[in-house]
Amino acid sequence: MDRTRRTLLLVTTLLAAFSCGKDDSPERPDITVPVKEEGTSSSGTGESGNDGNLSLGDLAALQGIKLGAAFTYGEYTGNKQIAEILTTEFKAVTFGNEMKHDAIVKTSGQMDFTTADKMAGWAEQAGTELFGHVLGWHSQQQKFWLDTVINQAKADSSTSPEEAVDAEFKRYVYAMVEHFDVYAWDVVNETFADGGNGAFRTAATTQAGDHVFVWGSYYSSTKEWVDRAFQYATEACKEYGKSPILYINDYNLETDAGKRKGLCDYAKGNPQVTGVATQMHIDMSTYNLKDKIKETLTALVATGKMVRIAELDIKATDLDAQAELYRYIFEQYLSIVPAEQRGGITFWGINDKDSWVGEYNHPLLWSGANYDKKPAYDAIYAYLSELAGN
Repeated sequence: MDRTRRTLLLVTTLLAAFSCGKDDSPERPDITVPVKEEGTSSSGTGESGNDGNLSLGDLAALQGIKLGAAFTYGEYTGNKQIAEILTTEFKAVTFGNEMKHDAIVKTSGQMDFTTADKMAGWAEQAGTELFGHVLGWHSQQQKFWLDTVINQAKADSSTSPEEAVDAEFKRYVYAMVEHFDVYAWDVVNETFADGGNGAFRTAATTQAGDHVFVWGSYYSSTKEWVDRAFQYATEACKEYGKSPILYINDYNLETDAGKRKGLCDYAKGNPQVTGVATQMHIDMSTYNLKDKIKETLTALVATGKMVRIAELDIKATDLDAQAELYRYIFEQYLSIVPAEQRGGITFWGINDKDSWVGEYNHPLLWSGANYDKKPAYDAIYAYLSELAGN
């Protein structure tokens, strides 16, 4: 059966099965190194992409890169093109919202894994590994339930609000680690203040709009909360016999040297942190951007932890220049990050029109209603093909 027919059959099967719950997942395999069939080509073919049997994810895996993409439940269920691209081009997936506190914990305090389980079931059937996003974040907490917990503690003199909130956070972390089989977790996400010279964000520096940092108000410091997050994640993994990589990640590490230093210093000082990540949402107009990318990857490698690019996209107006920069990022990742520290690269979305930064910023690898491959796709594919000797 040729690749197109195999892809269509798999996508049809997965869409039919998507309403099913999550089965027990097997142990996380190491990166699978694909084998090119004899007589086939893996080279890029211009705007139409490759015509060989190796996908972008296959070629990345040959270099020890687990290549992933983020998507949401609505995008998957409503769009066959996204289902096909995720199935054929990527080896790992991240859920945009479906594992966050307010998506799992209901106003009653009950945990509802239904939607996330449907997506995890798809990932397992597709042979695509699942990244856990996220255990600790200053945003999207189930505030109604946490307020209930706090008020109950205030009415019960035997438990302080601080103790009650900590117990609730621990309950959530343990439940998530037990329930999901993932190859890695974002244990804490975006915990350093913008322009704070490496300081942890606090409730006072965070509260704005929808960002209500409940966790940040009930610990002696944000650092204590981050410490607890890694403590609970580590203990839960041990209790349930799991061994995912435990990441701390943040944004603007390329442009905020203080934040970058704060993250790296924290990771070096906490042995329970086993991975560090830069989101790498970047803008091509940034001054001296290439040097800043190199500096960031070098600093992350120096922590001795696994190194991941967690949410890659590039704002651009010149698509050819964007393609060159995407290639540069892959070149630098492979040049700077030793093989044993490569945690992977994940794109924050599939198509420009669905991107969180807006279609007008042209940030991703596909575009338009027909999901056309952009020059950025071809540039990465061509580079990885060259490395594979094709």
